[in-house]
Amino acid sequence: MLCEVGLLQYREAVSVGSIAADSATPCITALGLLEPAADDAGHLIPVPPSVAAGRALAPIEKEVAARRQHLLHLTESFQTAEEIFASARKGELPSSTVLRGGELIARTIDASVAACRSELLTAQPGGRRPPEILESVAQRNLNLLARGIRQRTLYQHSVWSHPPTVEYIRKVAEAGGEIRTVDEMFDRLIICDREVAYIPTKPDYSDEALEVRDPAIVWFLTNLFEYAWARGTPVEPNMKNRPRVVVSEIEQSIIRFLVAGHTEEKVARGLGISRRTVAEYISRISRQLGSVSRAQLGYLIAIHGLLSDQVVVAPHDAANHDVTE
Repeated sequence: MLCEVGLLQYREAVSVGSIAADSATPCITALGLLEPAADDAGHLIPVPPSVAAGRALAPIEKEVAARRQHLLHLTESFQTAEEIFASARKGELPSSTVLRGGELIARTIDASVAACRSELLTAQPGGRRPPEILESVAQRNLNLLARGIRQRTLYQHSVWSHPPTVEYIRKVAEAGGEIRTVDEMFDRLIICDREVAYIPTKPDYSDEALEVRDPAIVWFLTNLFEYAWARGTPVEPNMKNRPRVVVSEIEQSIIRFLVAGHTEEKVARGLGISRRTVAEYISRISRQLGSVSRAQLGYLIAIHGLLSDQVVVAPHDAANHDVTE
C-alpha cells in the first residue's frame, strides 16, 4: 500500500523528473511507480499510474481468469455427475440407506421435501416441538403450500397443551395445510410423493434415520399413515380450543393403558404428555367412578363398560382427502 513518504517521493519525481534511487521508499518502488533511468542507474524516473497498474494487475487478472475457467470446468463436471447420480437413483439405488448424523439427516430430508412435486405426508409424535424447529420448518412448509404441494400432517392430541406448536399448526392450516390429531401414534414418519420415506432407526432418532425407497415398503408406510389419518380429529384454522372429542380420546387411551397394567410413565410416553398430566386424568377418572385404589379403578372401569366405543367420532374416508405437510 502507498505510504505518505512514498506519495511525496512520487510527487517529487513527477515534478523534477527523477529522484535518487537510494532514497526511494519500498512502498513506491514495489508498485512499479518508479523505475531506473535508462542513462543513469542511480536515479529513478516516474512511471504513469496506468502503465504501472497494467504491469502489476496483468498477472493477477490472468490468474483470476484461469481460476474462473477452472471453476467453470468444475461446475460442468459436477453437473454431469449430478445427472448421473439422479439417473442412478431412479433405478439402481439401494432400497434403503442409513443416514447418520443430525446435519446429514436434516440436509437429506430438506432436499427431498424441497423436491416434492405433488404431496408431503408427515407424522410427528409427542406433545411439543422445539420452537427453533418450528421456526425452521414453518417457512419451508408455507413455501410448499404456495407451490400447490398438498400437505397432511398428523400430531398427537397432546400438542394442544403446547401453545407454540398450536400456533404453528394454525398458521399452516390457514395456508391450506391439512392437520389432524390422534391419541396414540407410531413414530416419526415423512413421505415425499409416495416415492421416498424417512423413519427413525431407534427411539432416539436425532442422530440416525433410514431413507426408504422400496416401493412396497413406502406403500405400506403410506397405508399406515392413511389408517391413522382416517381416525384423526381435524384441526380447523379458526379453532381456538381443543375439541371435546380430543379430551375423550385421551381419557379412553389412558383407560386402555391402565387396564393393560402400564405405569403412569409408560402411559405418558405413549400419549406424548407429561406424567403429571396422566396423574391428573387418572385422578379425575377415579373421582368420577368413586375409586379409592388402582385395583378398584380397573374393576369399576370394567363394570361400567368404559372400554366400549362410547366416544363416537365421525368417520373419515382417507381415500377422499388430499395429502400434505
